[in-house]
Order: sequence, then C-alpha cells, then structure tokens
Amino acid sequence: MWHGGSSLGHDTHEERANGAPPDEPSRRPALRGGTSAREATPRPRTKANAAAHDFADDDFHTVVSRADHLPETVTGVLEAEGSAPVEGRHAETEIVAWLFRENAEPRQVAVEDLTDLAADDQQFIWVDLARYERDALEEIGSRLDLPEAGIRVALAGWQRPRLGVFGDRFFAAATVPHADADARHVLASELDLFVGRNYLVSAHKRSLPFAERVLARAAQNPALLALDSAFLLSILIDELLALYEDLTEGLESEVEAMEERALTDASDAFLEDLLVLKRFVFAIHRLASQHRPLLGAFLRPDFPLVGGEEVEPYFRDLEARLGRLIDSLDAAREAVNGAFELYVSRVSHRTNEIVKVLTIVSATLLPATVVLGFFGTQFDSPHLGTFTGFVLMIVLILVLTTGALLVFYRWGWIGSGEARMRNQRVGRDTLPPVRER
Repeated sequence: MWHGGSSLGHDTHEERANGAPPDEPSRRPALRGGTSAREATPRPRTKANAAAHDFADDDFHTVVSRADHLPETVTGVLEAEGSAPVEGRHAETEIVAWLFRENAEPRQVAVEDLTDLAADDQQFIWVDLARYERDALEEIGSRLDLPEAGIRVALAGWQRPRLGVFGDRFFAAATVPHADADARHVLASELDLFVGRNYLVSAHKRSLPFAERVLARAAQNPALLALDSAFLLSILIDELLALYEDLTEGLESEVEAMEERALTDASDAFLEDLLVLKRFVFAIHRLASQHRPLLGAFLRPDFPLVGGEEVEPYFRDLEARLGRLIDSLDAAREAVNGAFELYVSRVSHRTNEIVKVLTIVSATLLPATVVLGFFGTQFDSPHLGTFTGFVLMIVLILVLTTGALLVFYRWGWIGSGEARMRNQRVGRDTLPPVRER
C-alpha cells in the first residue's frame, strides 16, 4: 500500500528550495539522467522526422541480457511463449489507455490522443496491450516514440528478463508464469515494459493475471504516478512477485502432500509423479531467479533512470522480497529431495521385509532338511529303521523348527505389531554394552 502523503519525485527537495509550487508544470522531474520536459516530449512520427526519432545503435545500452535457452531438464514441464501474431491472425487484441491526474479519477482515453496527452507533465498515461498483434504495438510505438529495438524484442518470442536503456527511456522485460498446477506445466510469458517520462506501456501476448489489481492500486493515488513513472513500474513488479509467491505456496502444499505419500507408497507411479513435481519446482525456481539481475540493475549506480530517495526504498524492498521468494523455492526443492529420500527409505524398508520373510522361510526349513537328510542316509542302524526312529525324527523337526520361530519372535521379526515392537525393544536392551576404547 502506498501512502498518499509520500512523494516519488526525484527533484522535490530541490524544487522546494527554488520555491516552485507543487502545481506548476516544473514539478514533474526528469528521469534521473534524462533530458528536460520539452526534450523528452514525444512527437508523432512522420516521414520527415522518422530518422530523427529512431534510435541508432549508439543510443542503445544493454544493462541486463543473457542467453534465452531453456534447460533440457524441464522439457515437458516448461514451455516458452512464441512471437506476436501478424495482423488478422489475432481477433482478441485489447488496448486500454488510462490517464492519471492529480485530484482526479483515472479515466480511459483514446489511442489517437496518446501523443498529445504524453506531452503534458501534469499527467501520466498507462497503456496496456493484451493479446496484441504486431501492428497494434507498432502503432503505440509510433504515437509514443517507443524505441524500435525494444519493440523488436517484444514482438519476438520469449526471452529472459532483460533491461535496456534508450536515451532518457528504458525497456524492461519480465517473465509471467502461467502455471497449471494439476498438469504440472508452466508457460513462460513475457511482460514487456516501456518506461518514459510521462508514460508506461505494458505489452503481453496473453492476459495479465494481475492487471486489475495494478489499476486499483494505481488509482488510489494517481498523484504519485504523475510525479514518477517508476511508481507504476514498482507496482507491476510487486504484483508479479505476488503471483510467484502464490504459486510457491501451492508448490509447498504439493510437496508436503508428496512427502506424506512417500511414507505409504513405494510404487513406480509415485516415483514418476515425484520426478515431474521436481522438474516443475525447478522450472518455477529458474523463472523466478532470472529476475534477480533485473531488480539489481535498477539500483545500480550506472542505471540513472530509477532512483531517488523516494523511489529507491520501494525497489530495495522488491529486491529483498525476491530474495525471500527464491529462498522459499530453494526450500521447496530441498523438500522434494527429502521426499525422494523418504521414497528410497520406503523401498529399502520394503526390501528388508522381503528379505526377512525369505530368511524366516529358509531358517525354518533348514532344520527339517538336515534331519530328513540324516535319517535318509543309507547305513546299518538298529534304530533308524524302526518306529522309534521315525518318532525321533518328527520330534527333532518340530523342536528345531519351533526353536527357530521362537528366535525370530524374540528378535521381533514375527508376531503382532505391538509384540514385534516390544520384542525389538527387549532385544536391544539385552544386547551387551559397547565398549569404549
């Protein structure tokens, strides 16, 4: 929750010293390290000024960018989002533009008015594109003078979280997990953010699960958005982390249920389910941990476009929150490994029980086999071939077999559950003490 009395402007202290009233147009500060309000004002692109507005390679500075490949260990669990469709192949394109002004309720505005509205430092514009086509993003880019390199990244398929600076504007990409916990499958969807002086454009090829919550929070204090575009950026990242946290809580419940199942189920089906869950947890952990360089870059000294005494604490809190989220996912991974160890212990215990049964059968039949073999030998004896010898053979078999069973009962290998536990304790108590050297 953002307090209404706080201010996110970078130069508020300096403006108060200069005596600038809060309602003057000069109250909106430039992005740290950016240009003045007049220089940062976007203009519509025409053939005459297109070359002047297009960012050249020298104007582009990559702050965070890494390889985009997905690990092979999550194949079948993690799927990457594809590129944006071309015109005519997507009938559900949704473009919503919101205008925020101090002491006024947020209201929707037309796309055709974005250029003029973004030039006013007294207001802020949030443009949200959902399930967009290629032409839709290019149209918004032409009206707000978005960097073409950032548009190309947004139109491409899923990429890891990255950050690029384009003069006094910057482009950030984050990953939104669209997870199906029942199917143990997650789709990595890209959330592209274009942040300028008076606007923020969020583009996503699928519906954003927390778009309504972001709007509700931003509407509580539109004056903060008018002071600094980084405020809305922090709300978007905060809701993204909340989505990961909700997903992590579900994973923790799944892991706990799997641990309980490991105590009673030693089947191959359980092992397959456990391995799928392990890959699922690993996939969520990988997607969440990829945001650590992005949030860390916002607070780096060489990234001047987000900062200030008012904004920086929010991003430091987000970075710490991400660290706690990753710690929770690490704990979930360890719990999955613990469930696997329980499964191995269960299988070992089951194997020991089978070995016990075979040992009991073998030890019980062995005395009878020896006695029968002895009396079945061919040699002259006045007693073996008589009725007395036969009775003696039966008695020996019964005595030796009963003795073997009594020994197993004493060890707790046979008998009822309570008797086995009692006999096992008695057996441990009767063992000779271990000598200390």
